[in-house]
Amino acid sequence: MHTLTLVLFFGGAFMITAVKLHADILVETENLSYEHWLVYRRNGIGGSDLSAICGISNWRTPVHVYLEKLGEAPEDQFSEAAEWGTRLEPLIADKFASEHPEWAITEKKVIYCHPEHRWALGNLDRMIICPNRGRGILEIKTASEYLRQEWDNGNIPDYYYVQLQWYMFVTGLDWGYFATLIGGNKYREYEVIRDDELINQLLRLAYDFWHHYVLVGNCPPVDGSEASTKLLNRLYPEAENGTIIPLEEIIHIETYFDNKRQLKVLESAITEFENRIKSLLGSHEIGIAGAYKVKWENRSRTGVDSKQLKELNPNVYQEYLKTTHFRQFSIKKEAVKNGE
Repeated sequence: MHTLTLVLFFGGAFMITAVKLHADILVETENLSYEHWLVYRRNGIGGSDLSAICGISNWRTPVHVYLEKLGEAPEDQFSEAAEWGTRLEPLIADKFASEHPEWAITEKKVIYCHPEHRWALGNLDRMIICPNRGRGILEIKTASEYLRQEWDNGNIPDYYYVQLQWYMFVTGLDWGYFATLIGGNKYREYEVIRDDELINQLLRLAYDFWHHYVLVGNCPPVDGSEASTKLLNRLYPEAENGTIIPLEEIIHIETYFDNKRQLKVLESAITEFENRIKSLLGSHEIGIAGAYKVKWENRSRTGVDSKQLKELNPNVYQEYLKTTHFRQFSIKKEAVKNGE
């Protein structure tokens, strides 16, 4: 039993009115294998997909999500950080429960779906039951010490914030918490309130992505992120020697060279101003300019003289040579032959 959420579509924008509902259960995951769990995730857009679709993920891109939904993405390695995040989740949940004895913390291993938009999915870590506020959502995260600044001063990383807002849309709930363990020994809590304006934007983006890319098999364009570069290297690790295809979109090549020229001008300008500041520092290591501290420090780097090693100990040099394989990208303009 659930109350109805009315979602109207006017001129390309979603209008969300009532917000209270209870999500339907797409599937119970208690006894699902990881492979079957992935298959069910292909039935729609989940909370962890939103940051990639919005372009704010450091690890995934819209192309990643598209290929995952089609079952064509390269297999991801389960990282050590992800493993420890999973192992620590129950401990962090217990810590949150001990900090809030007035609330009940429940875990239901299911994938939820929105009752109207059944492609809108949610895989919640825990649910909070409060006598006064009703149900809320608890998301449990671990973060490296190197990422502590993203959680400082009450901040929540955008890529996690949109995930929780999406779960609020799927479930109809209007509040939740992050319980986060930073660096293995710093516990933090962050309350989040439902933001219908943001949810409206997320729904529009996710709807467009699901219906205009995934369902019709239309791959979204790649972007300039490091995640896209890594994905392309994984998808196409080796070229078939000697194969040639015609590239019709010449505008990409012209734009590429235009941007390269602009980059060269900018790099030259940056180097010019860097040299001007160096000339002001002279032999001094540190300079102060208002709120800025400028350093031109003494540094040293120790390395192996490979040329000398090769001359004096060629066998040792050969023993420690390491071959790496990669694809080198380049564009050059071919000379036009007479008559062509």
